Amino acid sequence: MMMTMLDNGPHRELPVDVPESFIAISKTPPRYPPPRIQSATPMNGSAKPVPPPRDHLRIEKDGRLMNRLPAPQVPARTVTTINNNTHREPTKQELDSIRKFEEQIRQRKEEEERIAKQNEFLKSSIRSSKKLQAVESHPPLRGVVNDAYSDEESRDDATSGIVPKFILYGELIAALQRLQHRLKENNAPSLAGLEGQLAAVQTVLLSPQFGRALSVCNKVREVTLSTEKQCLPSPQSWQAQELARDCTQVLEPCSLKEAEELNHLLTTYEMEGLLYAHDTIASGEVVALESSPTDAAPSPAESYYLPSQSAGIKIVNIDKTNEPLGATVRNDGEAVIIGRIVKGGAADKSGLLHEGDEVLQVNGVDMRGKTIHDVCDILSGMVGTLTFLIIPGHTPRPTQSSTTNTLIHMKAHFDYDPEDDTYIPCKELGISFQKGDVLHVISQEDANWWQAYREGEEDQVLAGLIPSRSFQHQRESVKQQIAGDKLSKEKNKKASTLLCAKKHNKKKKKKSPYSAYSDGSYPLYSTAVDDYDTDEILTYEEVSLYYPRANHKRPIVLIGPPNIGRHELRQKLMEDSERFAAAIPHTSRARKESEVDGQDYHFITRAQFESDILGRKFVEHGEYEKAYYGTSLDAIRSVVNSGKICVLNLHPQSLKILRNSDLKPYVVFVAPPSLEKLKQKKIRNGEAFKEDELKDIIEKAREMEDKYGHFFDMIIINNDTERAYHQLLNEINSLEREPQWVPASWVKSV
Repeated sequence: MMMTMLDNGPHRELPVDVPESFIAISKTPPRYPPPRIQSATPMNGSAKPVPPPRDHLRIEKDGRLMNRLPAPQVPARTVTTINNNTHREPTKQELDSIRKFEEQIRQRKEEEERIAKQNEFLKSSIRSSKKLQAVESHPPLRGVVNDAYSDEESRDDATSGIVPKFILYGELIAALQRLQHRLKENNAPSLAGLEGQLAAVQTVLLSPQFGRALSVCNKVREVTLSTEKQCLPSPQSWQAQELARDCTQVLEPCSLKEAEELNHLLTTYEMEGLLYAHDTIASGEVVALESSPTDAAPSPAESYYLPSQSAGIKIVNIDKTNEPLGATVRNDGEAVIIGRIVKGGAADKSGLLHEGDEVLQVNGVDMRGKTIHDVCDILSGMVGTLTFLIIPGHTPRPTQSSTTNTLIHMKAHFDYDPEDDTYIPCKELGISFQKGDVLHVISQEDANWWQAYREGEEDQVLAGLIPSRSFQHQRESVKQQIAGDKLSKEKNKKASTLLCAKKHNKKKKKKSPYSAYSDGSYPLYSTAVDDYDTDEILTYEEVSLYYPRANHKRPIVLIGPPNIGRHELRQKLMEDSERFAAAIPHTSRARKESEVDGQDYHFITRAQFESDILGRKFVEHGEYEKAYYGTSLDAIRSVVNSGKICVLNLHPQSLKILRNSDLKPYVVFVAPPSLEKLKQKKIRNGEAFKEDELKDIIEKAREMEDKYGHFFDMIIINNDTERAYHQLLNEINSLEREPQWVPASWVKSV
């Protein structure tokens, strides 16, 4: 079991036991380019599987691709409550422990009530009262036990003091007459009005209803007194109603007249009421101490309330032989509380322990007053059937049909390491992940901490803790607010200290870092609208598995800084004209004699172009020499409908529009290698370069990945063009036969 020397505050939880296989991934220091297992690593999963054969693919006559490859299955993590028809009797040791805890709970409640009343009195009293101070300065007198009296005499006196006395009707009338006589003799003004009250009491006492009620009361007292001298009969069962229902189910298929008559008697309203009264009375009886321990071995998981428990103490039996318990504990004062139930453990499968339950005892070992480290040390060494004595918590129990237990798949848009998180309640159960990893969330019961598995690690016994979407969003928004306040203070400080500095009123033209380089299609290209929201907080994105279809080829979008080799990669793909094609661009300039409309360009008027811009029909557009150029969604869709793969070199600002369409693009980020390797590549290719230009390429790549990295499906480090081309081609081949994780909205819209 993992132990830490952290504080034992109420927010701190500790797992009872953690399997040795539960190891969080250690996060490496960030650097660019990021380390990869291979030269190119897809970012839509933590590990790329071996490409399966094409035997499971079959093309129908209508062109549909039938994929028989089964989807990756996450093991079912449903809670299975084991119901036991046989009810075992509690042992004498368990009954003694329960009585002890009941007495402790009663004393704690009395002490809490006394302290609450005392605090209320102190709040309402006059603090400066001399009488109050004098009373507090003198301690109260304490009684002394007189040993001259024996225990037998004390018990007899106590017993005789609580023996109920029979009240006779004549004695009540005589007492009333004596009060009336005394009232007439004493004519004090303070007693005025009591004659009317005594007259009302006399009317009640002389009524026949009161006489009958008094007779019933005396009879009950007589029966109670007689039964105290003899042992009460022990109920045979506390479940007479269930036994009756079992009998009716057995009798229903029987055609005998006697069986039909018995079935009718058991289902009458009067009999049901009688059995209900029997179970109610029996559940209030004290279990006989002389009952022998259960002969049969306890079930792997069972729980029941003892009928006599006023404090609601519950006995829970859970088998912890072949799997961990899967629960965390926390301290609340001296109490030991179940912090959370971890999916996949024995506690989760039994459904008998819940968050908020107070653990009083486990296998005869008292837990109250122990620290969470002591409790975990004790429980981690226990194997087999664990018998818990608990006080159920008062938190509502979520049902399994709730949406909080629905399996969802999330793609992470941030790096996370639980060792760096001071807010996680249980670091031992936290799992780390990196940007682009797919997480299978199986529980959202805790609004702040979800339980999930990493992609490829579904065989883990216990789920791990990750921050929820709302909690992470709230945390990042606070960080942004603090950073913004700090930045504004620094600006104000500089403005106040440089009052004599010369002001530069010359306006500088804002230049986009991506607007001044050629992509190989147009002489100069710029994006007029940037859909990127700088204040957007990225947490998780819900994803689903998308199976490739023969009639829909996903467009390949190449993103990267200028002069990184995207144009060369695109040209090498386009050499296979039977498989790849480019989207024909639109332009508003006049057509030349050698150009063919719909083949070289789609020629439209300037007014039509501007109207299409407002209609957001262009993925990207720009203006060059007073003419518009652009790539439309319809042009890309035309290539897809032809059965070919559309290859695009786009600006990163265009990704949001393209992803919101029905085209389902696959985005590849072409990244530069390290500075030294980039120099070697330029020298090897015989290209002239300046070191500042290479540094600028790497810096722009960092900016792109920082802003748009959550859109990337794959990163290729272009250290060698030929090698990068084969890596890209292999990935495109796998897209046609392997399922991929895509935004869930894409699959729902199919």
